[in-house]
Amino acid sequence: MKTLFVSFILLLSLMPSMVSADDLVVVANKNNPLNELSKQQIIDIFMGRTTFYASGQRIILLDQKLNSSTRKQFYLNLVNKTLNEINSYRARLLFSGRATLPREVSDKELINYLETDTDAIGYVEADKVNDKLKILGYVD
Repeated sequence: MKTLFVSFILLLSLMPSMVSADDLVVVANKNNPLNELSKQQIIDIFMGRTTFYASGQRIILLDQKLNSSTRKQFYLNLVNKTLNEINSYRARLLFSGRATLPREVSDKELINYLETDTDAIGYVEADKVNDKLKILGYVD
């Protein structure tokens, strides 16, 4: 009986928490004026439809490097589009003058940038969020 109980406790400890390392989250500096974003708001920001905060300040959008598996998964989860489809969409926006491209950075650069700039928004795996950042939304 004791062995069964210990095995059960070990099994529970191996189960994923409510937010697993594989979860992708949209994050910003802890002093960013936003507190929470709906999935539609996240889509609007990352698809170039929303480029300013309510205050009129421009959103600095950070994107993972093009060859990043995190970037691939983010856009598949967010809008069910491949990176080629996202790149084509952004090219149309760029050439029409309706948008600018997000700044491409590595995971580490993204976190460093977000820690110092209150206007920036990006996405990372949930386990990379630290106390200088806040989660604005989840992408599942």
